[in-house]
Formats: sequence, structure tokens, C-alpha cells
Amino acid sequence: MNTLTAGDKHAVASTSSGEAELAIRRLTPVECECLQGFPDGFSAIPWKNKPAEECPDGPRYKALGNSMAVPVMRWIGNRIQTALS
Repeated sequence: MNTLTAGDKHAVASTSSGEAELAIRRLTPVECECLQGFPDGFSAIPWKNKPAEECPDGPRYKALGNSMAVPVMRWIGNRIQTALS
């Protein structure tokens, strides 16, 4: 998933089977949903007359990249409410 510049990518580095060499992989849409504070499968929606189960990853990454993290928005809302009361 791209960030502020087109070349930046998000990935996870891990070792596989106890090897010393690192393997890099992209985050899955479900992992991105968890990081944003959404429930699993939240971004899987009907797409191009197909059921939600067939929604490709691309539109899901785009929707998640254009969203705001739920915990952060909750925190901002609480701060506004506190300031107004």
C-alpha cells in the first residue's frame, strides 16, 4: 500500500522456519483493517456486480488507505467534547 509518495510500500519482515534470512511480505487487507481499528472483513464489499467475498485486494487497500483510524478519530472526538464542556 502506498503512503505519501508513490514509491513507499508497507511490508512485514520476518524469518521463515528459523532461518537467519529475512523474508518481506505485504500486509493483507485484514491486517490493514486491524491496524486501522476496523473489524475483519470491513472493506470487503460488493464490487462490480460481484459478491463481497470476491472483492479484490486493490479496492480494499485503496479504501483503507483513504480512511482514518478509528481509535485516533475517537480520541479526537473525545478531546473536542472535553474542550466544549
